[in-house]
Amino acid sequence: MHLIRCCTAMFFALLVSSSTQAESIDFEKQIQPIFAEHCADCHGADYSESGLRVDDRASLLRGGDHGEPSIVPEKPDASFLLKVIRGEQPDLEMPPGGPPLEKEQIALIEKWIAAGAPWPGQMDASADDVRSDHWSLQPVAQVDPPCEATGESNAIDAFLARKLREKNLQLSKQEDSVALVRRVYFVLTGLPPTPDEVQAVLDHPAGFDVAYGELVDRLLASPRYGERWAQHWLDVIRWAETAGFETNSERPNAWPYRDWVIESLNNDKPYNQFLFEQLAGDSVEQDAALGFLVAGPANLPGQIGRDEESMRQARQDELDEVVRTVGQAFFGLTIGCARCHNHKFDPILQRDYYAMQGIFAGLTYGERRRRGPEDDAWAAQIPQLEEKLAKLRADLQAMRKSHGLRPPLENLETETFEPIMARAVRMEIAATTNGASASLYELQAFSVPEGDEPTQNIALASLGATPSASSFALSNQSRHFDNLVDGTSDRRQAFPWVSGQGGPAWVQVDFQQPTTIHRVVWESGESTPASYVLKVLPVGSDEWVTVADTSQRMLREDDMRSADSIALAGVSDEQVQAIVTNLGQLRSLQAEVGRLSSGPQVFAANFTTSPDPTWLLLRGNAMQRGEELAPAIPLVLGSLEMSKDEPEQQRRLALAKHLTSADHPLTARVIVNRVWQQHFGIGLVDTPSDFGKKGSTPTHPELLDWLAADFMEQGWSLKQLHRQIVMSKAFRQSSQPQEDGLAVDADSRLLWRFPPRRIEAEAIRDSILVVSGKMNLDMGGPGFNLFNQRGGLSDYLAVETFEASGWRRMVYAHKIRMQAVDIFGSFDCPDAGQMTPKRTRSVTPIQALGLFNSPFVVRQASFFAERIRSSVGDDVSQQIDCAFRLALSRPASEEEQAELASLVEQHGLEQLCRAIFNSSEFLFIQ
Repeated sequence: MHLIRCCTAMFFALLVSSSTQAESIDFEKQIQPIFAEHCADCHGADYSESGLRVDDRASLLRGGDHGEPSIVPEKPDASFLLKVIRGEQPDLEMPPGGPPLEKEQIALIEKWIAAGAPWPGQMDASADDVRSDHWSLQPVAQVDPPCEATGESNAIDAFLARKLREKNLQLSKQEDSVALVRRVYFVLTGLPPTPDEVQAVLDHPAGFDVAYGELVDRLLASPRYGERWAQHWLDVIRWAETAGFETNSERPNAWPYRDWVIESLNNDKPYNQFLFEQLAGDSVEQDAALGFLVAGPANLPGQIGRDEESMRQARQDELDEVVRTVGQAFFGLTIGCARCHNHKFDPILQRDYYAMQGIFAGLTYGERRRRGPEDDAWAAQIPQLEEKLAKLRADLQAMRKSHGLRPPLENLETETFEPIMARAVRMEIAATTNGASASLYELQAFSVPEGDEPTQNIALASLGATPSASSFALSNQSRHFDNLVDGTSDRRQAFPWVSGQGGPAWVQVDFQQPTTIHRVVWESGESTPASYVLKVLPVGSDEWVTVADTSQRMLREDDMRSADSIALAGVSDEQVQAIVTNLGQLRSLQAEVGRLSSGPQVFAANFTTSPDPTWLLLRGNAMQRGEELAPAIPLVLGSLEMSKDEPEQQRRLALAKHLTSADHPLTARVIVNRVWQQHFGIGLVDTPSDFGKKGSTPTHPELLDWLAADFMEQGWSLKQLHRQIVMSKAFRQSSQPQEDGLAVDADSRLLWRFPPRRIEAEAIRDSILVVSGKMNLDMGGPGFNLFNQRGGLSDYLAVETFEASGWRRMVYAHKIRMQAVDIFGSFDCPDAGQMTPKRTRSVTPIQALGLFNSPFVVRQASFFAERIRSSVGDDVSQQIDCAFRLALSRPASEEEQAELASLVEQHGLEQLCRAIFNSSEFLFIQ
């Protein structure tokens, strides 16, 4: 009872003390004037340097760009504000450029914080109070199209017409039929129409409008549609089939993700499902979709130092790539900018960035099984093959016993013999199982135990043993023979001895003093000995004594030596050949079982069941951990309400559910803007992956919201969105310039005309192949090569001519990161080094030179000419007309016939074909 009274008295004393201390600080009279005089000019409502406001308690609790709370109530020493005004942060002098605060003022602020930072009217404020009035973070508005007011039946046209009227402009007349057919072909499929396809639309008995609508449906149903629009998405996430950075190693199984994207788009998979599977495809057996999360560059394990700092930093870099990809692709926000400090412009905190990391804390880069029908078919083959394997092994075991051979060598092998007093041990290796240089991690010799003395390995440098060898290799890390006696074979930190060259080699260990030994143990390194003699040097003798050899050892399953190089005691050449033949069959069968057992593979995200904790890193430094964080989304967008120990998959499922919610302000806006951009050349927001404050505001905000809302109401159907756009007058209008339009809106952002533009690099190459008649429409699978290699450090040499496998659509080319594609790279084809949500459209002399003189184009022009001759014969006029119809979808005019006839007659049809490939009409969407 006495103890309870004492504790109660102390508790009330503390309350009284705290209350008295709080009352002794008058914020409005003592603290606010200091802030107003010394801080408000740089950290006020109008201008907030480093993202910090001193007129807002929540801002001080949250802290500025440095990511540390400026004030921590009742904890002055943990408050960044005090560290700065005390001068404890030399690089952050506050107030800047002026005299420091007086000691009395600093003492007042310290006392105020210790008292809990009382602030009349703002005591309910929290560090989590993140608000924004930025347009993109507001709910998608439900807007009625101004159809009645504008007289336009299509909602898109109604919004555009209203904005145009404000500028005394109007939509242009409809484009010429042939040009419009070409336009919709290129936009939806990235390929030109054939002459027959154009003529079928022009000759439709129900008229052009009906024919055009039917054409749109056919193009959206074509497999060429998915190939075209997949490339746009791959640009956004900078997908490639190499790792990037210094090694740029190949990712041989990255291609299934590309095929998954194409198939998903062709099937019109609802965009919310498309998004969901890329975040949590493992939950619905869509493993290839998880290639999205690891689309970016990453260092390989061998490139990462083994010290703690290097490993932590590499892990941060991996997760950063994931957060940036998700943030820009789906949110349309540069969340990655908050890695080292609060976002400079958007309401995204540093803790938001690391909380987002927590969602992916269980993710690793690598190969994973790609489940599905193919995987099931593979698995069904395994039982029968395993039966064959078992029979082969039984046959080999019977052979071993019939020939009286010892069991095969192990990777860690022990050779036991009669005890012998020895000065040294020597291993002479004649061959390895794979023909590579001889290699061992350790060569150990064990003493005979005597009395209370246990056996020990006397072949240790620590016991005075001295190694030597026939040679040694130096490769990245030391492969010296000293490694034989260092006492460790831990692959994470130790290195083996490796012979300097292939063929016979020897290693030797001399003991510090003669010792009786009775067994030798060796551990294979980068290769495994297959044929060797083990010798010891007895005391009092200069002659080596053989204590073990491989003459009576059954061959290992991985022994790939030819039969004529193998000698086994008591086994004839024919019998050795039989063993070698069976082993070859066994290895082939085992490899096939291994392949089928692993299943089809895809380079995609893998996940651990127990993710590591996620920490707020002070200034982004991997070695300066702050508080532990629960997985979360940016506070300004709400809460996922997850704990620190949330199961791994649930984290990603929660994020996917959040992003596909009907009331999410960003997801639908971002994707409809991306689609709009690819139709008109520029988005309603012309910064398609940045809807933040540094991004652009929409030219037609109500249209953007209507499109987003309608998109969700239509079941998130991308094909429905395409159809809505291409059926509008805006898309179908002429691209011809008008003086009044150019004077008001030279960039055609208000869409008073269809903005003409050059087609992309892939569409140029694909169109050349279509027109030349060499296009290979095979879909899916590993890509063809544009270079002589698929990864590595050496120079990439461009493939200049191709055969049928290299005449596939360019989306199927093996994508090498940070390597510009020959010829077409100059047409702004991205190298996947950075995310490219919007391509540039440069004009350079290199483009014309490559497109006119490159071996690829010259050869395709020759094929084009052959195609024309086979169609119309040798009549020059008909050849010119045929060339125009195939390449430009129209006949040549009389003037063009007159101009080009002399070109064909003097220089050949091939030169006309080259000229057409270089014409603006061929290269532009009009």
